Amino acid sequence: MAAFDPATGHKRTAILVVHGIGSQRALETARGVIRGVWLDRNNPADRGKRIWTHPERDGADIDLSVMTTSEVPDAKDRCVDFHELYWAHLMSETKAVAVLLWLYELCRKGPIMKPGMNGLWWATAIFLCLMNLSFALLALQGIFLFSRNGAQIMLVAPYLLLFASLFLGFAVAASWGKRASRLARPLAVFLLWGLVPMAIYVAVGIWWPGGDDGLDGVELLTQVGLPTLIAFLATLLIMGKQGKRAFWRALVISFVMSLIYIAADRLWHWDTSFCSTLIKSWVWGMNSPWSVAAASAVIALYLIVNAAFLQSYLGDAARYFRNSPGNVAVRRAIRKQAVDTLERLHNGQYDRIVVVAHSLGTVVAYDMLRAYFSRVSGDLPPVTQLGQDFADIDRANWQPKDNPASIEDKKVLRTKARAAIARIEYAASQPDDGRPRKSWLVTDFVTLGSALTHAYYLMCLDNERSEIEDEAEADVEADSEPGGKVDVEAGLKRDFARRVREREFPTCPPKRIDNDGLLTFENAKTGERQVHNGALFGLTRWTNIYFPRSQIFWGDAIGGALSPIFGRHIIDLEVSTKKAGGADFFTHTAYWDVERKPDTYQAPHIAALRKAVDLADTGLAIALVDEGADPSRHAGD
Repeated sequence: MAAFDPATGHKRTAILVVHGIGSQRALETARGVIRGVWLDRNNPADRGKRIWTHPERDGADIDLSVMTTSEVPDAKDRCVDFHELYWAHLMSETKAVAVLLWLYELCRKGPIMKPGMNGLWWATAIFLCLMNLSFALLALQGIFLFSRNGAQIMLVAPYLLLFASLFLGFAVAASWGKRASRLARPLAVFLLWGLVPMAIYVAVGIWWPGGDDGLDGVELLTQVGLPTLIAFLATLLIMGKQGKRAFWRALVISFVMSLIYIAADRLWHWDTSFCSTLIKSWVWGMNSPWSVAAASAVIALYLIVNAAFLQSYLGDAARYFRNSPGNVAVRRAIRKQAVDTLERLHNGQYDRIVVVAHSLGTVVAYDMLRAYFSRVSGDLPPVTQLGQDFADIDRANWQPKDNPASIEDKKVLRTKARAAIARIEYAASQPDDGRPRKSWLVTDFVTLGSALTHAYYLMCLDNERSEIEDEAEADVEADSEPGGKVDVEAGLKRDFARRVREREFPTCPPKRIDNDGLLTFENAKTGERQVHNGALFGLTRWTNIYFPRSQIFWGDAIGGALSPIFGRHIIDLEVSTKKAGGADFFTHTAYWDVERKPDTYQAPHIAALRKAVDLADTGLAIALVDEGADPSRHAGD
């Protein structure tokens, strides 16, 4: 670690900017944040400020330059270096099918998103069901075209193949006698039930033999109903019982389409029989004139939306959150680069580090902070050297949800946390036992439009009840809505609570476990108190800025409050682009926009960003506690 005496050295702050989703250009987000917090050419308060761009000290990368400010006003002898953690290049082009599979996974969880966002889930799930119908129809049309036979063969041949396979299995099991009786019995039951569809097939053929055109009852039912049946089975398999709920609604849309077809056909072909029109009216029937066009339109719409929006935006989220082997490799590469960057900043000439992250970048930054803090927590200076402020935080009885601090206590906590980090830095620079010590310099974590507000939905799994569920159950807020929402949502919250208890997910304030303090635990081997890896946000102040959502597209649908999820000591700041308040259209990328009219640099979102970053380190981040949104009103988020 570079020798640095905070009492005499030149004070220097590092601002690490982490960009969000989309096809980001290097330093694009960092320059936006600089305009927001330091150098806006239209802001009179920024006149006289300067900034210089230069490569990193090792000179290895000139694409990601460091931007250094002149001396910060109101701060004695302090400059700021802006860095950007750029990870977009590690995200290879996401294929359309990868995004589609991730959407299917999200739909399996059901409409349990934040209030006002469930309409988006329904729209997506219903569209995916229409996609399933389209895929089934086009696949069967292709088979029908090349088979040069009746459509019912596509139903009969696979069924008889399955029946014959089960019969062979039963014959083999029966030949083994009692040794295979457990297998023979269920196979016999399946075979007996399998005779029922055969009997129905024969009965329909006798009752409806068809006319001169050869279109008998089985053939007609197959052409009309087989694509819908296969799509329904595929939906159950891929999307589960939540997909079934969406599938019925997709059928309602299809029924309306059929009514439109009937009306149009009777208008233009009034001289034909109504029965002929009715037979061809089901839009997903193989005999419908509209079927191929409708299916092609649905798939083409997905490809267009994927190319215009999904691949460039949701593609990054799909790669980061979906646990396929290829995605895990990408995620590990991003986290390694992030942790290496943070380690390099800790080893530089800085006494303070502020992490500013946006959108999906807040998840990347959260992973970076918890990974690096876990790495260094065991090598921080001895607890006995960290002073009274550290000890006061450690002994506090605050908890993420059960026992949150008052506004005044939050101010005290933020003040003591800043002092504790300064003390850690000082103790690490002057170890009294000769052992090299690590430091922790991240004073503030500022999240903008954070995807972490959907943590239950994106980062958790609805697993079976675990052995610690009884302890985690107290942290779960169960709802009472019908349709399976309770079970799924409660399962996701149980999984989140488990990860918190296992200190995989650090909260603000830290979760107290057993007899541990908020920051320390007793090392069983040495008998000494030691900083645990869940203490991260007992030291680092977390400020979350977001535009409240209104009717999905006004405000920011991606961001939202974090304190109900990650702890009540997070300061959630609801902002607007206008002093008069109100939501603008799609403000997810407006957090550092100093040119948005009518209030430009005087708008509330810019004022909040400047206070949260607090370049001069004068306590503005502490005063923000008074401006924070009331966490209790987000309890149901």
